[in-house]
This record gives sequence, structure tokens and C-alpha cells, in this order.
Amino acid sequence: MAVRALIAHSSGITRDIMRSHLECGGCQVVAETETVAQTIDIFRTTRPDVIALDSGLHGAQGGDALWLFRTIRRESPAASIVIVTASQSLDDRRIYLRDGALECIAEPFVNFGLARVWRRLSDVYPELKRTDEAVFGG
Repeated sequence: MAVRALIAHSSGITRDIMRSHLECGGCQVVAETETVAQTIDIFRTTRPDVIALDSGLHGAQGGDALWLFRTIRRESPAASIVIVTASQSLDDRRIYLRDGALECIAEPFVNFGLARVWRRLSDVYPELKRTDEAVFGG
């Protein structure tokens, strides 16, 4: 069975990049969202294994990415959350990692960061290892 992924990002270009890498790595992208409200609704109906979450995602009712992240962790502790961030703040990354994010990756993407994400994902989902090695040579 494929590893199911949800991409939650406000940028269509970043969603395209993430979808390409996730699909090349063997994941099935079940949905893409661009707001907190969409993400929580889709997350609750699809229950993906992996969520690529934009740390800058905002919602109309004041919900933000950190609130969404903590909601997902509480409702689905086994889900792997990869934080996608434009922030270079190490403090922000530490908060997510301390609270259970699988990995944080900074934009703009570089192969080293993407390879690190794949190594972490393949530790959790061994069926991704072979594709991970083929995609990143490692």
C-alpha cells in the first residue's frame, strides 16, 4: 500500500515541487490544500500518513500552522509531519521538532534538504527506501 500524503502550502509552485518529489519517492498525494481550514477538513477525512505543512499557513479565524500542527499531532500521533518553511529561524524549527515534527525543510529547496527529508521518511516507511536511493543516489 502506498504511503499517503497531504500537501498543505499557500504557494502553488511549492505544492507542485512537493508533489513531484513525493510522487517520485513513491507516495500517493491524496490532496493539496492552501488554508488551515481546508487542511484540517481534508486531514480529518483522508487521514494521510505524511503531511507536508507550510509553517506560514494561515486561517481566516486566526488558526495558524502551529495550531494546525498541534491539532494533527493530537488527533493522529502516528502521522509524519514535514514542516516546509521560508523562515531561517532556528527557534521556529526547534519548536516544531520538539513537538514531534519528523523534519523541517527550508525554502528554497536544495537536494541536501530534500535528501534529508527522504532519509527520515524512509526510516518510518521502509517501502520508500528503494525509491529514495534511486531519486537521491544514496
